[in-house]
Amino acid sequence: MKSLHRSMFLKELRDNFPYLKNAVNAQHGLLHLEMHVFRDFLQHAITYGEVEKVRLCFAMAERYFAHGNAALQNAIAVSFVEHLNLQTAQWAWDMLGPSLKQSNLHFVDVGLAKPLPYQAGARRGK
Repeated sequence: MKSLHRSMFLKELRDNFPYLKNAVNAQHGLLHLEMHVFRDFLQHAITYGEVEKVRLCFAMAERYFAHGNAALQNAIAVSFVEHLNLQTAQWAWDMLGPSLKQSNLHFVDVGLAKPLPYQAGARRGK
């Protein structure tokens, strides 16, 4: 599969969520800041139980993380997954794709993210 890249991600983000265009454009082409806009949008959807938005965001993030170029994978890991707050949203964790779950578990293992209270059964190799 062809490696997905930033411009593809941003086009899909704007197509799916056109109201994010101004916020994304305000980041002056800085991928990690653009990813924070996406994460903030998703966090709001999680907080308000907007299941379909969450599902679409996770599907998008999973696809670009699994098949994206190195810069996109890094931005999704560091500026999306690492800062996602799922402490009281097991339903959202359950919707998270396998690559993003693995990334989250890595951040927990290295001490950059707090373990989720319901995550014990998902621990890698445990």
